[in-house]
Amino acid sequence: MMAMAVVLVVFLTAVGIANFDTHSLIALGVVVAAAAISGVAFSWNRYFKRQ
Repeated sequence: MMAMAVVLVVFLTAVGIANFDTHSLIALGVVVAAAAISGVAFSWNRYFKRQ
């Protein structure tokens, strides 16, 4: 079941990417960049606390 779910997610992602236009790719890039910045900020606050 898990393998089937992974295959389904990969397939649907590939179909979605094939149908993207320029605006969708820009929006995806913004979301990925925001997630990366949030992850770095969270890790920075958690592991490099001021002493």
